[in-house]
Amino acid sequence: MRVKKPTSKRVTTRMREGIKKKAAAKRRKDKKIAKKDVTWKSRHRKDPGIPASFPYKDQIISELEESRRLEKERKDELKLQKQREKEEALARGEDVDDDDMEEEDLDEEDDGANGLAALLESAQSAAKEYNGEGDNEGNDMIDSDEDVEYELSEVEDDEEDQTSLDKSRKSYDKIFKSVVEASDVVLYVLDARDPESTRSKKVEQAVLQSPGKRLILLLNKVDLVPTEALNQWLNFLNSSFPTLPIKASPGATNATSFNKKLTGTITSDSLMKALKSYANKSNLKRSIIVGVIGYPNVGKSSIINALTKRHNNNSRACPVGNQAGVTTSMREVKIDNKLKILDSPGIVFPDEIINSKKQSKQQQMAKLALLSAIPPKSITDPTGAVKLLLKKFSQNTEMAEGLKKYYDLPPLPSTDLEEFAKHFLIHVARTKGRLGKGGVPNLEAAAMSVLNDWRDGRVIGWTLPKASKQSVADTEVNMDGPKSSLRGEKEPPKVEQTTVVTSWAKEFDLDGLLGDNFGLE
Repeated sequence: MRVKKPTSKRVTTRMREGIKKKAAAKRRKDKKIAKKDVTWKSRHRKDPGIPASFPYKDQIISELEESRRLEKERKDELKLQKQREKEEALARGEDVDDDDMEEEDLDEEDDGANGLAALLESAQSAAKEYNGEGDNEGNDMIDSDEDVEYELSEVEDDEEDQTSLDKSRKSYDKIFKSVVEASDVVLYVLDARDPESTRSKKVEQAVLQSPGKRLILLLNKVDLVPTEALNQWLNFLNSSFPTLPIKASPGATNATSFNKKLTGTITSDSLMKALKSYANKSNLKRSIIVGVIGYPNVGKSSIINALTKRHNNNSRACPVGNQAGVTTSMREVKIDNKLKILDSPGIVFPDEIINSKKQSKQQQMAKLALLSAIPPKSITDPTGAVKLLLKKFSQNTEMAEGLKKYYDLPPLPSTDLEEFAKHFLIHVARTKGRLGKGGVPNLEAAAMSVLNDWRDGRVIGWTLPKASKQSVADTEVNMDGPKSSLRGEKEPPKVEQTTVVTSWAKEFDLDGLLGDNFGLE
């Protein structure tokens, strides 16, 4: 028989390394499959316990230990009592069932365990709530010694047939009142492009009726309006309440920018100085609370981020976005030991709701869409909002020329608004590629694109105070006649209102702030 020659185990390096790679890949695949296999996994996740970063951990642990001690004492007393009852029953010659006694002991132990479990569950839920907010706030958590107690209630959507305005009314009743009650100073943020539409007299009255509250109007997005329009609005609003311009966030790409001297750094520093001045003059033993209110997507959270960025670090204290509805709950951000800021979700205030009852639902939604007060997915008729925007632009030659230049509009038929809007959207759809099957222009997609350009400041538009629009006509028609607020004429400010503005401006050291820091007249 022929003896087989022994084979060598030597292999090439290429083969050996290839085997290693295939074996590693096989192990990774098996590990991945094992993770997806739920046959051996428990349905209940392991309790992670109370996180070490939770500020009230020591307090909760002490409460748990105290409850355990009391529970143990109660069990011992019950055990002694049952033992005495058993001895007395035996002394009287009665029969005692030991099984019943054991069952009662087990029931008592279960009740005690349930009580501890309920306490532990409440502690864990508080820890989870803390973790959910702590990711965005960073180091801006409040101190336990300076807690401000107020109820933060979410908006309940019980009825499916509620309109968005009704829900916003409920939000106003709950969230806004909580902000006013908790705040010492209320910052009312307005859109500089249309301050009157984002302003509510009810809000101002509510703040004035609350004793010791202060109200400051903030004109945000000042980089989207010309200097002349901004000056007119500042003069108009300063007759009612102290008003400051602010640029909370940088503009979008390709957006037209005005008032380049009003940078985010200068405006946020000036606002911080005013708040610091009031905090130092208030002589309160606690830190003052500054509440920020306004319409959705008007820039409330961006203003808070600008203040915290200049004062603390570059981290964002509040989540922001270019769509409405990013802020869904109230959030308290600590600036320092003397100042805290309270962010709130955007609300469509009662003035808008009352005035909108005279309009159809489509007109209401179109107006809110132009104010960017509703998210894009909630806009049911974007073409109606574009028609309203075109109507606004047609009243100002400079705005109309800017629209034509941005979209490179050719001469379009303009017999009426409907026809002009249709041809305008067709041109935008073809220019931006918003086409359907067969190259048919998608007018709704084109309208949404126009609304996005308007929201981000690529299409520039603004409004002027009613008094400024009619000042020339009022002078020519009636030089000595009485002023009428129904005709939009500006009445001289009342003595009480002028006194309020002057005294509040001194408290915040606002005299000369505009001229010194902003270069405005």
